[in-house]
Amino acid sequence: MGCVIYEEKLPIADETRLNANKFGIAATTCALNGGEDYELLFTLSQDDFEKVKECDLFNIIGYVTPADEGRVLITNGNNRVPLTAQGWNHTKN
Repeated sequence: MGCVIYEEKLPIADETRLNANKFGIAATTCALNGGEDYELLFTLSQDDFEKVKECDLFNIIGYVTPADEGRVLITNGNNRVPLTAQGWNHTKN
């Protein structure tokens, strides 16, 4: 599957933004690639969107697309940036 994620919709704590700024790192980079994840991510059918769109318990950050449309981030400047997996992979020695 592919996806479209909106940078402006990412739930990023103020403390994360402050600390990212101190280290000269974009808070979005921390949110997308950090090692400690405290938000549950799930998808649902577009047919069910109307049921949850007004619920304050959810942060709707984007939508799923067909695989051939790729995985992209729509930045706050309205640019489309390809998303690639990053982070840390554990390997056994």
